[in-house]
Amino acid sequence: MAFGRRLKIAGLAVALLSAMSAYADATQRIALVIGNSAYRPGYELRNPVADARAVAKSLSELGFTVTIVMDSDLATAQKALDEFVPEGIAAEAAIIYYAGHGAMINGRSFMLPTDFSMSNFDEIDKEALATDRMLQTLSSTHANVKMLLFDACRNNPLESRGATVIEKPEETEARSQDMLIAFSTAQGMVALDGSGNHSPFAEGLLDNMAKVNEELADVMRAVSLHVRERTEGRQTVWLENSLTKSFYFTAAAAAPLISPGKVIDLTPPEPDADIGVIFPQSSEELLSPADLEGKDAATLRLARNEIFARNGRIFNDPSLRAHFEKFSWYQGTSYEPKINAVEKKNVALIRQFEMNQSAPQAGFLFADSDRRLLTAQELKALDKAQLRNARNEIYARRGRKFVRKEVSAYFKQFDWYRPQYGEVELTFIEAKNVELIQKFEKAK
Repeated sequence: MAFGRRLKIAGLAVALLSAMSAYADATQRIALVIGNSAYRPGYELRNPVADARAVAKSLSELGFTVTIVMDSDLATAQKALDEFVPEGIAAEAAIIYYAGHGAMINGRSFMLPTDFSMSNFDEIDKEALATDRMLQTLSSTHANVKMLLFDACRNNPLESRGATVIEKPEETEARSQDMLIAFSTAQGMVALDGSGNHSPFAEGLLDNMAKVNEELADVMRAVSLHVRERTEGRQTVWLENSLTKSFYFTAAAAAPLISPGKVIDLTPPEPDADIGVIFPQSSEELLSPADLEGKDAATLRLARNEIFARNGRIFNDPSLRAHFEKFSWYQGTSYEPKINAVEKKNVALIRQFEMNQSAPQAGFLFADSDRRLLTAQELKALDKAQLRNARNEIYARRGRKFVRKEVSAYFKQFDWYRPQYGEVELTFIEAKNVELIQKFEKAK
């Protein structure tokens, strides 16, 4: 009898372990959490970093593997997005949460990194991340449920300072099936930072995500009601979704099996203590791609910022400030120094290399055609076959299944190609690049 009981107990243990293993395999959850507070003086925010840390902790306790990025510059935010995709392939749930400064310019919503100029929006596509890039990232994971939680203003914060007034209505955001988008405020409106420890939107999430057996739609309704009440009607959560599946942060049956996910900190690369000036000539001479090839992220970051340092920029980032204060020539006098035409071109080229650090490279004619506008100069040297590949690689990156066998065979040789969809939605930048490439194709 004792032997029989032991067998039964052993059998139950094996069954339980198998169930836990199956649950873990079937419920991979991944989140990217970005919180930006340390903007230049006059634009600092009190709560986003605290909001992000609290949301990251809560998601971790709900079984999410969380990458958290605090006070992110543009290149680090892009790196986080690039690394998020392979980690989240076919996950049960993928979430991007952002808290910080945001803006809506000409109908498009943007997250503003801490190194954004804050003086104008002329180069916003090069200096900030559009929300459609975040949605593209989520879509590329092919997760069962995808969520963008965007706790930031959706107005033009420089409008009162002479910047262009918003005139166009909001364009439809790119989205895929089973996507939920929650903006903490409506189009053209500000998101309140809150008088407590967290913003009203973050409070709503923290109070409701862990409720047992609350379906996602009910959770977001509760968050919306919390924000409405907390702000006395001054702020309205804006929800969009294409969900066909139910999702529970905490289902009653699964609650005992949930184990905390790991939290990974991703920070901007620290400068080498012994490194000097990277390009002494970058204020007078144009750099070339050959000058930048092989440079790591930390070196590229210094190379770009030393141009601003030479012109007296005061740096918010402590590591950059400490680095440049080592040099006798550095005198910080302005948060937004003017730079000359050569310097502007060098900054743009260096930033292009920074943004490509973690992008897949194999098989691409333009590995960054999803994040910057291509130029006629780049395209005019390509033949018709190359132009076709340049156009189709934009769709291939998004998982399009190609009807033409030769096109399908061409992209199947690359590890990054994961055909999933008959049609895919392109971001604003991708659509503009396709349009430009097609003009050159027609001319050949």
